[in-house]
Amino acid sequence: MKILIYTASTGGGHKRAAQALMEYFQKNSDHEVKIADGLEMGGNVYNYLVCEGYSVLVKKTPRLYGKIYKDSDKRSALNSLTNNINNSRGKHLLPMIEEFKPDVIISCHAFVTTMLGKLKTDGKISAKIIALVTDFKSHYTYIANGIDHYIVSSNEMVDDFKRKYNIDRTRVHPYGIPVLERFSAPADKAVVKRTIGLEEDVKTVLFMAGSFGVTEVFDFYREIADKAGNCQFIVITGNNEKLFKKFEKIARSNTKLLMFVSNVEDYMHASDIIITKPGGLTVSESLQCELPMAIYSAYPGQEKDNADYLRENGVAILLDKNPGDAIRNLINNEIILEKMRENCRKIRSNNSSKKILELIESSN
Repeated sequence: MKILIYTASTGGGHKRAAQALMEYFQKNSDHEVKIADGLEMGGNVYNYLVCEGYSVLVKKTPRLYGKIYKDSDKRSALNSLTNNINNSRGKHLLPMIEEFKPDVIISCHAFVTTMLGKLKTDGKISAKIIALVTDFKSHYTYIANGIDHYIVSSNEMVDDFKRKYNIDRTRVHPYGIPVLERFSAPADKAVVKRTIGLEEDVKTVLFMAGSFGVTEVFDFYREIADKAGNCQFIVITGNNEKLFKKFEKIARSNTKLLMFVSNVEDYMHASDIIITKPGGLTVSESLQCELPMAIYSAYPGQEKDNADYLRENGVAILLDKNPGDAIRNLINNEIILEKMRENCRKIRSNNSSKKILELIESSN
């Protein structure tokens, strides 16, 4: 069987989900698997406008983005326009589909899902199409005709797909967002700390700084470092070299400063709290590591929805203008931390990639 997975570059989460699926499929089956960037194949201008447009909107005009996101969660003129644009780019996916001849296509981005649904309903492709929702709340942009199955994060989302969009429950599967298996592998915190050069008996805060706006991140770090008390920090700036160099000038002696790391799961397993923005994949990886979360500055839209879901389920706190006090109170309360870890175990998705593979094999 041939499986084609479409991802996108609107943040790193879509690519990490696709990579998790590919790694599991290749390890546990003989199926031929290929990954492609569906938005990029839609054309350079289109890809740039979607990826950069999203980034500019959420960073420069978050309230406007939040309003657009809310207003588009229904049939509307805006959704019709967006769908028409996406549908017009779908033809660019055909050459690869016709060459690779997949039996199953998995879409990790809503806009690519729209393209594939149109191609399927127009009779231009016959492969089974599975749409992966990489957030924790439902939204109308994920809905398209021609989609055979949807993968969502919870039973609540299954209910929403039926109630809000009239999608039959048999087509919606609460398997969760796929993550690499190493995030859910058992880990000895003390051993991991020794391995990555941290003190074993000191509480550890992981700060995913690369996801924050540069203008806000330094005061935010100082506030927490000044008030958090006896703990150590891991600060990861991702691929942002400029941010890393600025952090070098202000980082305290109890801080391990890193750029992009390929073993972020080790730093999650070593930590007691992660401070992050609530992207779907980072959240899913944190849940697998049983890592309590502190969410700061969630953008209106899917980030705000994700943050609300995490808070409501007791796995995260939402930070306000006094983050140092909140982190100090949390890091020093082992009872609350353990309860949050227990809640992580309750809501995390187990064996998502395995269940998706079983769905694929049972449907063909």
